[in-house]
Formats: sequence, structure tokens, C-alpha cells
Amino acid sequence: MMRPRHTIQHRLVLYVSLCLLALSLLTSGISYRLAFDRELDSAISLERQLVNTIQAQAEVAVYASNTIIAEGVIEGLLANPGILAVQIVGKSSRHFQVGATPQNADYVTSITEYPLFSPVDGTESIGSISIVRNETMIRTVATRNAQHQTLLLLLHIVATALLILLFSRHLVGNPVTQLAATLASIKPGNGSRVHVPAKHANTEIGSLADSANALIQAAEAALAEVEALATTDALTGLLNRRALMAELANEQARLQRHELRQTCVLMLDLDDFKQINDHYGHAAGDTVLQQFGALLRNELRKIDRAGRIGGEEFAILLPDTKPQAAFVFAERLRSLVESTAIPYAGSDLGITVSIGISRLDPADAEAGIALRRADHALYRAKHEGRNRVLIDY
Repeated sequence: MMRPRHTIQHRLVLYVSLCLLALSLLTSGISYRLAFDRELDSAISLERQLVNTIQAQAEVAVYASNTIIAEGVIEGLLANPGILAVQIVGKSSRHFQVGATPQNADYVTSITEYPLFSPVDGTESIGSISIVRNETMIRTVATRNAQHQTLLLLLHIVATALLILLFSRHLVGNPVTQLAATLASIKPGNGSRVHVPAKHANTEIGSLADSANALIQAAEAALAEVEALATTDALTGLLNRRALMAELANEQARLQRHELRQTCVLMLDLDDFKQINDHYGHAAGDTVLQQFGALLRNELRKIDRAGRIGGEEFAILLPDTKPQAAFVFAERLRSLVESTAIPYAGSDLGITVSIGISRLDPADAEAGIALRRADHALYRAKHEGRNRVLIDY
């Protein structure tokens, strides 16, 4: 079972969300400042429009020292929620002042004074209108707008994270998970390969699958090479003693399940092989062993097994073969070996082989007993003059 781990799409969503969160915090501060400035500019613009609208009436009120008109002007201006207080002051010898400005120091910087001119010539300054903006309201509206924009941005972040999670899971997470699960289930040597849907064949997922298949193939080749080294005799290419004994044990187990079948075991020994080594050298002996191994492989059926027991001794396993059929095969093999010339260093080397045959008995305590019976028959063939086949019954 695979250990729990952070998947790719989860990390992707986390990283993107953190970036968007940092961006939202920065944007929130900027949007608040912009919203406040925008509301302030809007309030100032509206304030100026209102002043332009009522300026003529205010100038008449100051010029005529008419309190009623002045109060009407102030009332009209105060109808705008962005204006907190209004004061109209005249410069004539007669004191004229209508309205009042708050004395709170927090609003001093928010007071704007607009000059009033004589309605007669339009150039003589006769007074002013002082307007105190409702900065508290402006700040409240700006804050509300900034909070609204921040909330929208956070909703965008959540939606974006969900979309990233959805698409990354569909495009990356699920294919990678399936690929990992497939790889985990594949054991080199069973012939399985990684297959991806056609829609991923030309993507990075397809490339990963191709690379994984290449690695599996390389692993299988390496395992096959190791297995061959562990089970094959390097000189002849036949099974080594250990591998052949394993085949004998497997065949005996099969016979125990199918008692009516018969299998024979052959022990073979090259006659006077020591003379070849002594006369021509060990390289010549190796050549003879190699050629003999090749000859055996050519004569065997696909179900037969041959191995080198050691030195010039060999063994053959003939499944589903009765002793008389095994004798016919062994005699044909003996004759073929006798008639085969092995070229070496400009000479033709002739060899013969002695063969002992025994039946593999499922009642034996272990498969090696049949091999010893065949070896006993081989010993008798050697004792009776070599180059012959004998059966041990």
C-alpha cells in the first residue's frame, strides 16, 4: 500500500492559493486607498457643482445681507450627505454671518472656502462660503466599497482554486495516480506494460509511460541475463547442475499427479575426454564441449531438458518418454556423435559417448535417485567398452 502523501494537484492548489491570497492582501490595501480617494474626489466634484449652482443666490444673500436667502442656500447644500456644515460670511461693514463650522480639529483640513463676488460687477469680493465635508461618511463608504471588492476577490480565489483542483485532478492528478498504481502492480517478467488512454499518449503522461515501459523492459532484460547466468552453463549453453536438478524435481512432482505417464533420465559421458585435453590442450577440450552442447540442443524436443553435470558429464530429461523410446533416442544420439567430426586447429577431432538410461520414478524419495540409477547404467556402459547405451531397470 502506498503511503499517504501530498499529491501534485494539492500542492499546486496550495501554492496558487497562497500567491492569490498575498495578491489579495496587497490589492485590498490599494483598493481601499483608491476607493477612498475616488469617493473624496466624487464628493469634492459634487460639492463644486452644488456651489456653482447656488453661488449666484449666495452672492445675492451676502450683497443684500438677506439671512433668509442665505439660510435657504445653506439648507440646500446640507441636503447633500457629503457636506457636514456650511457657513456664509460677508465682508461688508455690516456683520453678516449665517451658519457655523464645527470646532472639532479633526475637520479643519476638510474645510473648503469658496469666494463670493458682487452680483453687480462680478469682480469685487464680498464674502465666502465655507463648506465642511462629511469625511466620516466618505471614509465609511470607501471602506464598504473596499470590503466589497476584497470579498469579490476572495470569492475569485476560491473559485480559481476549485477550478485548478478540478482541472489538475483531471489532467494531471488522476492520470499520474493511475500511472503510479499500474507501475506498482507490474512485476518485471510477467509481460505487463503501462498503457495510457489515447488522449494522454502525446502528453507528458504518455512520455512517462514510455519511459516506464523502457525501464521495465531493461529490468526484464537484466533479470533474464541474471537468471541465465544463474541457470546456464557458460561454456555449453545448457542448463547447469543446479537448474537441471530443479527440472528433475518439478518433473517428478508432475508424475506424482499423473501416475500413468513415464519420464526417462539419461546420463552421458564423453569417452576418453582426458586424452583430448592432454593431446590437444584444454582449448580443444572446450571446443569439443561446446560442439557437443550444440549437438544436444539440435536433437532435443522443446519439452526436453539437457544440462552439464560437471566436466564431460551431461544429463538429459525426456518427459513423457518410455524407456524403450528413450533407448532409441539415445542410440541415435550416440551414432550421431560417433559420426561427427569436430574441426580444431586444422584437424578433425572424433569423439564417442557412453549413455545410461533410467526411468524417473514418482515413488522415489527424491529426483536425484533416478539420476544415480542412470549413472550406474553409464558406469556399466563404460565398463563394457564405452560408446554404447545401457538401460538400468
